Amino acid sequence: MNQELTNIQAGEPNAEYAEDKLLSCCLNDAESYDSVQQRLNPDDFYTLRGRLAFEAIGKIADENKPIDEIALAEELKKSGGLDEIGGMAGILAISEYGHSSLQRDYYCDLIAEKARLRRLIRTCKIALEDAHSGEMDYIDISSKLESGLDQNGKPTDETKISNSIESIREEIRCIQSGDYVPDVVRTHTGRLDSYLGNNGIGAGEVFVLAAPTSCGKSALALFMALQANRKDGVPVAIFSLEMPQKQLSVRLTQTLSGVSYRAIKDGSATEGQVQKFDSTMTSLAEADIYTSHTVKNVEDLISQCRRFVKAHKVKLIVIDYLQLIPFGVNRNGTKAEAIANISHKIKQMALNLNVSVILLAQVNREGAKREGGLSLYDLKDSGDIENDADIVTLMFPTRGDIEASKDVDSSGMPYTHMFTKIAKNREGERDILDSIKFFHTVGRFAI
Repeated sequence: MNQELTNIQAGEPNAEYAEDKLLSCCLNDAESYDSVQQRLNPDDFYTLRGRLAFEAIGKIADENKPIDEIALAEELKKSGGLDEIGGMAGILAISEYGHSSLQRDYYCDLIAEKARLRRLIRTCKIALEDAHSGEMDYIDISSKLESGLDQNGKPTDETKISNSIESIREEIRCIQSGDYVPDVVRTHTGRLDSYLGNNGIGAGEVFVLAAPTSCGKSALALFMALQANRKDGVPVAIFSLEMPQKQLSVRLTQTLSGVSYRAIKDGSATEGQVQKFDSTMTSLAEADIYTSHTVKNVEDLISQCRRFVKAHKVKLIVIDYLQLIPFGVNRNGTKAEAIANISHKIKQMALNLNVSVILLAQVNREGAKREGGLSLYDLKDSGDIENDADIVTLMFPTRGDIEASKDVDSSGMPYTHMFTKIAKNREGERDILDSIKFFHTVGRFAI
């Protein structure tokens, strides 16, 4: 067997034998270099000479100089890398390889694959060292491992705008034929969907639902999630950082059945209501609804979301609530900066995973008592929450106070009269004030 190939196979995964040929493809062919640089970084090359040469070719291209042997030699002289590549003779040897676009793409894919395998090995080695050290726990190590495995180098041709253009054309064809199904999550909550630009919460969008404490924001988010799941079959993940799964399950069952669990506990519920509650629990147990009640930080949250999406095809993620996600404030940072960082990462996660997110946030109670009610300025801790959100809906009592806003409907069912205000709506109308009845004993909402 060729000794060079034996040495290659004994080391880390690599395509050293293809690197010189790919560099040859880039020399004297700016179009080939443009294609390759969209898919590879210099660090994707296994050999030092490959990294130095590809980096030098990139600098030449940035300066709009001809990508030829002379320019490459001059650029390598500046960086001190000419000897590493074998001098001018080494450059000329590389340039002698013939190539076609088919060969170029094959070499590029091969080098990229080997680079991904090397990153995989290194990431796993680091995780193994962390596990042996005993200085990190399982959740931190697994989150770090997943984050490392997601770093797959440069994006492919999916970054081209032509990819989106064709997608839009396909949407138009489906709309005209009556087969169009928008990639949105409908909340089925009053008139809300009709106000939103996509008639729901679009994939990649963050819907911030903000309200003072005890105004029912958690109940409204759960109501929306249940509606999406039951009516449209949307798989849902709920991060409830205030209540355990048992308590959350009680709330979901109450909302679905319309039967108060308290009535069952105090013995005032009828036999029919108890049976309805029980049958609802059976139905709920089979639903594509998944919950988590502990996150260590925003990275752990994103890691869990990624697993929910991969394992269960989750399309809607509910996070209750933003200010409860643990964070560390360094000596030079503030709580507002930490909250802003979490908000940015949640928005990026929504885009990367192509999911809809309902993100709950706390607001100042006093703002609800002000004439005109809450505004975007009442969002606690960071204005970046508003910047990152695609939609911001504020909810507050109609009379400025929860107790003063309580009433009873014609059947004797108590409710709290609430205002909902769409303060930001990137794809639709904004500053829309609507009213909604919150039946707090069962967690249901109605116009």
